[in-house]
Amino acid sequence: MKGHKATTHWSALDTLREYPNVEVVENTRFVREGNISTSAGISAGIDLALDIVKDLYGEEVAKKVARAMEYPYVES
Repeated sequence: MKGHKATTHWSALDTLREYPNVEVVENTRFVREGNISTSAGISAGIDLALDIVKDLYGEEVAKKVARAMEYPYVES
């Protein structure tokens, strides 16, 4: 069985590779695969959260949330 894709902070990528059912994705801010989501750090976690908001409520709401947080919205 092929593993689930995941990412993490660059300093923990080698540790994540120790899990045989995980396909490590490098050089990305976040990975969403089904109901499993992982991010590469604190600000990447915000990007992930905004992507989830976009999927649930639409891009305009995600942009408004980012604006309210004074956080740059990056279109995915």
